[in-house]
Amino acid sequence: MQYYTGRTFLVLFATLPVSKGLKASRCLNCIGAPIVANDIVQQPKSPRMLNSSLNLKQQGWILVGIPLGLMLIFLLSLFFFYLRMEEDLKEADRAKTVISTCNKLTKEFALVGTTLVFYKISSGVDDYKLELRDHLEDTDKTLKKLSNLLHQEPSSPEELAILKKISRYSDAGVKLIGVYEKHISGEYRIPEMQAKIIFLEFAEMIRAFSQQLEEIVRIESKKHQRLDELGKQTSLMLKVCGVGALFAVVLAAALTAGFTRNTTRRLGVLIDNTERLSKKQSLQLLSADQGGSKVDLFFTEHTRNDEIAQLDLFFRKMANELAEATRKERAILDNAVDVICSINSEGKFTAVNPASSQVWGIAPDKLIGMHYSEIIEKEDVPKFAEAMENQANQQSNSLVNIENKVSVDENPVHTLWSIRWSESEKSLFCVAHDISDRKEVERMKQEFVAVISHELRTPLTSLQMTLSLLLNGNYGPISETAEQRVKSADVGVTRLIMLVSDLLDIEKMEAGKLQMRKSNSDLAEVVERSIETMSGFASQQGVQLQDKTAGLCAPVYADSDRLLQVVVNLISNAIKYSEEGGLIEIELIKGEEQAELRVVDHGAGIPPEFEETLFKKYEQAKAAKNKKIRSTGLGLAISKAIIEQHDGIIGFSRTEGGGSTFWFKLPVLSSAKKS
Repeated sequence: MQYYTGRTFLVLFATLPVSKGLKASRCLNCIGAPIVANDIVQQPKSPRMLNSSLNLKQQGWILVGIPLGLMLIFLLSLFFFYLRMEEDLKEADRAKTVISTCNKLTKEFALVGTTLVFYKISSGVDDYKLELRDHLEDTDKTLKKLSNLLHQEPSSPEELAILKKISRYSDAGVKLIGVYEKHISGEYRIPEMQAKIIFLEFAEMIRAFSQQLEEIVRIESKKHQRLDELGKQTSLMLKVCGVGALFAVVLAAALTAGFTRNTTRRLGVLIDNTERLSKKQSLQLLSADQGGSKVDLFFTEHTRNDEIAQLDLFFRKMANELAEATRKERAILDNAVDVICSINSEGKFTAVNPASSQVWGIAPDKLIGMHYSEIIEKEDVPKFAEAMENQANQQSNSLVNIENKVSVDENPVHTLWSIRWSESEKSLFCVAHDISDRKEVERMKQEFVAVISHELRTPLTSLQMTLSLLLNGNYGPISETAEQRVKSADVGVTRLIMLVSDLLDIEKMEAGKLQMRKSNSDLAEVVERSIETMSGFASQQGVQLQDKTAGLCAPVYADSDRLLQVVVNLISNAIKYSEEGGLIEIELIKGEEQAELRVVDHGAGIPPEFEETLFKKYEQAKAAKNKKIRSTGLGLAISKAIIEQHDGIIGFSRTEGGGSTFWFKLPVLSSAKKS
């Protein structure tokens, strides 16, 4: 096993931070992109600053890894020292055992010699003989024990060589003792001189034996002294490990403090910037202070592009985008032709765009703080106040449109208000559009309709009556050619009168002045009158009308003349869109609540592209083949308005086999009266 000495470990410990420092120096060569005020500017990088940086995860690994790595090194060192001390203790115990065994063996050899002398002096007393043999057996056992100890690790070759000598000396000594013992007991007599020589050889052998044992003791004593020195080194290394562990704790505390200060400071800047953004103040820079400890500077250099820096980058980008959006919104508000304003719960203007100067002739700063009743004409104030109160009470985001007049220097401005209540702001947000031009157009249109009504309809009616008198012969007989011309003129005058009537009706409908003279009526009678009216036109077009309402009665509360207008229009359209020889069916279905009238034709039907706009003004589909339609495109729109004013519904569907079915439903008399 290989052990670190104190010097080696100190060198290793000193090298470790250096290698870490080399990596750190490479990581320190980095720079972020500081954000200046409200602009995101990528600054050029200095030669010292490269693209490397640490994110929060890497910072956490540094915060935990460095102290943990140092502690792990110290723990491993302590573990190695513990193993070494354990082996040193085992070796020390072995050395003590070897030394004590050698001392015991020396003592036993001395006892053998002493007993042998006493055995000679006593002239072969058996007691000394037995004692001599016991000492020889003990010596042999002790020698074997020493041999076992020296053959265990770690033993030097020198000790094993000495052990071989000791064994030879022991074997030779036992042989000499055996010969000398037989000489003393008389079993084997040898000359005295030879016996003395044998005894002297044995004594010399004991001396050599003792010297070899002393050599082993000397070797083991040196080992024991070396172990003492290693023990002192181990104690020193334990102190070094303790100091290192304390250093790791201090380093961990310093890294934690630096990381905490750096992170909390930068998060504080982000929080402060959030508050500054809400107050529309300039933002702080997310740059660390240049002062502080080396740990602070470490985090300063290594956190220029971590998650917090990225968050700050996105936050500033968002702030710039918000500023840009606000600037664009401000530009839109400043250049809008409509007045955009807000009115608080007290009815006072709190914000107005510059358009008020051009639309109303009131500057925005003058308008702020004024009550809306100060600019809206008196007769329109209650309606505006009611709408505002309803919006505030309903607390909905629905848009409400109100028309009124804004009086400025006795020049009223017709204004269309689009208002919406904001519960969070407790204010009414308004867009006021100047509709004076539209009102002027409506006035001119009304005057035009009045001209048509008075200047065209009356003369046309008189002309129609004159043509009728001519056809009836009241002014005398006329030629056949003249009669044809008069009939053509009568048809043209009739069409003009219908056109004028349709224009008047559509104008009344849009103005909400389409009057109904309702009374108890029978829908079947209306159908009968309509068929009588349209029978001549159907005959001219070669179309047959089939009345399926005979014997039915459908009492309704309605204006029969207006219903007649609707049914005639539906039958007229069916004739126009039916082929020659076609059949038109008029059906009446009476239910408990409603009566339904159907006009069914078997013509070409309604093209799909006209289905959604069929009941709108000036919309008409293509007529049947070889037929020219002379129509204003107002009939279905007027019919829809008439039916809706009778609380009914009107629509159409496709006829099976081709064609169209136009229908409307009206409440029967009992339901109509309740309504």
